[in-house]
Amino acid sequence: MNHRIAVTLAVATLLATPAEARVFTPPEGCEVFLTVQSKQCSVSNLYRCDTDTGGFAEAMFDGEGMSAVVTYGAGYQWQDSLYMWDNSRERLVEPAEDPIDLPTLTDEGIDTFRFTMHRTAPGEDREITIVGADMLSGETTVIDGMTLDIVQTQLQILTEDGSVEYQSRGVQYLNRELGLFFLGPEEVLDDTGEATPYDNSPVDFIHPGEPGFAQTLPLYECDQQKAGFTPAPAAPTPGLEETDHDQI
Repeated sequence: MNHRIAVTLAVATLLATPAEARVFTPPEGCEVFLTVQSKQCSVSNLYRCDTDTGGFAEAMFDGEGMSAVVTYGAGYQWQDSLYMWDNSRERLVEPAEDPIDLPTLTDEGIDTFRFTMHRTAPGEDREITIVGADMLSGETTVIDGMTLDIVQTQLQILTEDGSVEYQSRGVQYLNRELGLFFLGPEEVLDDTGEATPYDNSPVDFIHPGEPGFAQTLPLYECDQQKAGFTPAPAAPTPGLEETDHDQI
């Protein structure tokens, strides 16, 4: 099965599932390999499919249900994103001018990127350009027993006329062994330069066989309303909400 089709089917299946069913089941031929419980009422299930060639997908949930599904290619390049909060989809316009490349970051200490996504939503059909850079800080931290490189990140989203539509700066965490990024503290800047802070840092890394693996109910920093089981549109995903991964 084509991976992008598989992701779409995964979303359709989950949206049709009763909210009480709190275990994520990926499409046929795909398998969850890590669950991440994070701050700000967020949990992600990362999975790979038989058809993947070095990439993976991430299904994200808040207290109200699924908020996004994002697929990544080899090197961590964004490929295809579905956002439940506004019924939008963003697909990579091939080829990327300067793709995200994790090996470049680990080998050289810095990775720049610039690529275009085709965005569609109700009443919207346009292209946006993602520009930014990741840089190793030379520092590490440990979260839930996992050693993580601290990565300084900055990102802009440009409209078709080159105007800055979104910009953020902050920290992400990189686990070299797994080859995975995780969100950290960041600031989203408005047109005046005023910064709004977010922090979707991971709290628990849950592996196969451990309690809480493949769960979809977030555990941390959820108020009573978000922790409810009634499906509702989710808040924007970090990175493009704030990207829950810029990932970059």
